[in-house]
Amino acid sequence: MDFLRDFGVQPTLLAGQIINFLIILVLLRIFFYKPISKVLNERRQKIAEGLKNAEEIEVKLAQTEEKTAKLLEKAGADAKEYLHQAKDEAQKITDAANIEAKKRIEDALVEAKLQIENQKEEMKRQLEKETLILVSAVVKKLLGRSLKAEERKQLTQKSFTEITQKANE
Repeated sequence: MDFLRDFGVQPTLLAGQIINFLIILVLLRIFFYKPISKVLNERRQKIAEGLKNAEEIEVKLAQTEEKTAKLLEKAGADAKEYLHQAKDEAQKITDAANIEAKKRIEDALVEAKLQIENQKEEMKRQLEKETLILVSAVVKKLLGRSLKAEERKQLTQKSFTEITQKANE
């Protein structure tokens, strides 16, 4: 140890410094290293959890985008189907309206024909009445007397038949 003294090192001071160094090292380890390493480990865990969460979020985002694309595709298909159904329904309604309109037109034509037929019959009756009156007046003037009801009827029918035949020619 003489060689240490030659260099100016005192062994007792050196031993005291080594003991001081070891005490400081133990104190640093107890009070600073453990809490710092604990904080660093917690930080590493949080970073690892954050990275794991970020990966999970990316996966979920991809799944969500995929679901969204499928939903949009389904919504488009549903919209096309609804549009097709609406067109079919509109066509059915239009067809039903056309059928109803044709039926109403046919009913109106039948009604008009009936009215025309009724008016024609009424005109025939009026014509018959007027013809009877005229024939009766002519016969009265010709014969100078009144006809019995039976004679008037026969004469009127005969005259009406002749007039009708001439009118149809």
